[in-house]
Amino acid sequence: MRDAAATGSPRATIGEFVERHGERYYRITAYHRMPPFFMTLASDSDLWMFVTSTGGLTAGRVDAQGSVFPYETVDKLHDARHHTGPVTRIRVVGDREEPLLWRPFDDRSPDESPVRRNLYKNTIGTRLVFEEIHDGIGLAFRYQWAACDEFGWIRTSTIENIGSSPIRVELLDGLRNILPYGAHHSLYQHSSVLVDAYRKSEVDQGSRLAIFSLTAGIVDRPEAAEVLRANVVWCSGLPGFRVDLAEEALAAFRRGERLPAETVRNGRRGSYILTGPLDLEPESAETWHLAVESARSHLEIADLRKRILRGDTLDREIEKAIEKAGENLRRNVGSADGLQLTGRVATTVHHFANVLFNNMRGGVFVQNHEVPVDDLADFVRFRNQEVARRNASFFRSLPDGIPFSDLLGEARKTGDPNVDRLCHEYLPIHFGRRHGDPSRPWNQFSIRVRHRRGGRSLRYEGNWRDIFQNWEALSLSFPEFLPGIIAKFVNASTVDGFNPYRITREGVDWEKANPRDPWSHIGYWGDHQIIYLLKFLEAAVRYSPGTLESLLQRDIFSYAHVPYRIRPYEEIVQNPRVTIDYDEELARAIDERVRALGADGKLLPGSDGTVYHVNLLEKLLVPLLSKLSHFVPDGGVWMNTQRPEWNDANNALVGDGLSMVTTAYLRRYVTFLEGVLDGSTAETASISTEVAGWVRQIRGVLTREQQSLDGKEIFDGDRKRIMDGLGTAFSEYRREVYGGGFSGKRCVSIPEVLNLLRTVRFFLDRAIRANRREDGLYHSYNLLALSKGGREAGVRHLPVMLEGQVAVLSSGLLGPQEAIEIL
Repeated sequence: MRDAAATGSPRATIGEFVERHGERYYRITAYHRMPPFFMTLASDSDLWMFVTSTGGLTAGRVDAQGSVFPYETVDKLHDARHHTGPVTRIRVVGDREEPLLWRPFDDRSPDESPVRRNLYKNTIGTRLVFEEIHDGIGLAFRYQWAACDEFGWIRTSTIENIGSSPIRVELLDGLRNILPYGAHHSLYQHSSVLVDAYRKSEVDQGSRLAIFSLTAGIVDRPEAAEVLRANVVWCSGLPGFRVDLAEEALAAFRRGERLPAETVRNGRRGSYILTGPLDLEPESAETWHLAVESARSHLEIADLRKRILRGDTLDREIEKAIEKAGENLRRNVGSADGLQLTGRVATTVHHFANVLFNNMRGGVFVQNHEVPVDDLADFVRFRNQEVARRNASFFRSLPDGIPFSDLLGEARKTGDPNVDRLCHEYLPIHFGRRHGDPSRPWNQFSIRVRHRRGGRSLRYEGNWRDIFQNWEALSLSFPEFLPGIIAKFVNASTVDGFNPYRITREGVDWEKANPRDPWSHIGYWGDHQIIYLLKFLEAAVRYSPGTLESLLQRDIFSYAHVPYRIRPYEEIVQNPRVTIDYDEELARAIDERVRALGADGKLLPGSDGTVYHVNLLEKLLVPLLSKLSHFVPDGGVWMNTQRPEWNDANNALVGDGLSMVTTAYLRRYVTFLEGVLDGSTAETASISTEVAGWVRQIRGVLTREQQSLDGKEIFDGDRKRIMDGLGTAFSEYRREVYGGGFSGKRCVSIPEVLNLLRTVRFFLDRAIRANRREDGLYHSYNLLALSKGGREAGVRHLPVMLEGQVAVLSSGLLGPQEAIEIL
């Protein structure tokens, strides 16, 4: 038997939009000539798939533990086509002296062969089609991946006779290396041979339903451990085709042989291989579906078998389920204004994709601006059991669904700041997930869209930097939730002005150091904290004038109580790379509070043990004061909290780096606060005593230095003197608050705060101007050079970076002509 290959003319790689079956797709012709690339398929449920242009893939439900194909890094997925996932062999028989063997999508088909390959993906991202056309033998083969919650991942394959004569073929088609359910994916990374020993593959001959399971749970303890769920594969179509569980069926097929019949396979990898004959008339085709599903129970498998056996309409049911899944996803994206029509198809498609991935990462609000009260009550019970018990009648009095703005009005009437705070923080978001994929294996993704009791799970979680970035776009479509998003942001910030690592529906989470894990570290990511918060504040003022001002004086906000302790300023100067200690005793005390109270135990308590509440003005001042306390005149904000700014590429800047990016955004933030307070009718505001003292000290340092430096050059000694004043003020504030919490409240005058803001703007304007390069661009990051004697602080510039230009343009300092010069 010889391979089906012959000479022909090469074809160019072209990308274009096309119509297929009434739906728009993007097609890449001759995609195999491109370097391998990585894709994901979207679904309306917890089904996930990562696939490469080579055909290598991993897929499953919920997370990597729900894989039906091995979850591996991208480089290994590119190579996985040789042993995992789809495989097809077509033997063309007839009057020929020797049958031809066609191996679609095989590397051994040379560029000069009469084979055309196309890759299609529909523009909503739910269907991916691989197509190979062999003009030499007059056949086309294509397969599509798509998901539906009802059946799982569906591979729909079609073989078509595009010639003018009947063709008889012998077909092999199927899936290789199908995983059993129940082995943690880390076992595959270091003990895969052990997992193989526990594998059991079996097929029911009547329904051709194959079950892939473990014979027992893989543990090293003297106990019985059963895994009561399994992965399954079955076929709709190709009646009469036999099923083999062994990949060795490929070699047998090539030899024209069959493996001995096998219904159970133990201790070896399992596959699902169909073989049989097909007669194809000219312009006719044969289509079949392979369904792959994860984590099915005994009852679910039994019900599925019955459905397959009586399934005269199964093909149509599968197609309708896939169509429904696509429509569900369209509605999801449409709810966040992702459906638009422009003069350029690419712009329309890109907008849909941007909104889709934004919803997948940060979630989307479940029903316009409506709040489901039963879930709100669950949320409050989880956060604070005592508040839930004390206000049970209030939550029972609410209707089943209530607009968010009405809820906030009702919450305020209770007079309970805890109810007010928790109702502000409640965000009915679904469809979000922890991020991560095979290109970033250090992030463990998790897609939990289904509640254990049935129905949609309203939840979200993610790195605070990512999730608030997602919500910035989401808030444009759901602006009524802006007060809630702002509350979520500021309630997650600490007394020292930082946001801990992760935001979840339940509250906050932080990193814990593990010396054995190189990815484990503690610290605060200060990057873009100010601009992310500012974007929400500005949007709130635009959408609902007066709402933000009404929150400035209301004590309904809180502090995240993170067991990190920033070292005193003198120690930071000595070693700016090691500046934060993990307080084990405090961490244990927080855990005790969480067990007794609920997730509110992670919030700073007051002297009476309940959550300590402050107003929005204080919450807006603290991150500003924190950044100012790390400000290096004409250099930027000192990055000395053990984490970089912007992204991991700046890891090396930790300790020595100065951010002009944050400096520029601080300028915009200060200008915004000036405008809000200028428009306020209040003369005073009540803030925590220690914060008021911090305000006075920072204002005193900057006012003195403004008078002495106005219009003059800052020398290295001057710079260090100002740093010492600002850093010492922050250090004294931390010592007081770390030691005994806040001692009470005191009034500050609004004019005093405005004077601080105007003084700060003087130093920020000066720093931005000082960092203008000779070519008209601006420095983004600098390096701090402290003298050995500790009396001088120099600044050295780094190469130009794009984000610095964006920040300066955003700062509001430049006039139109200066902005044009940058652009």
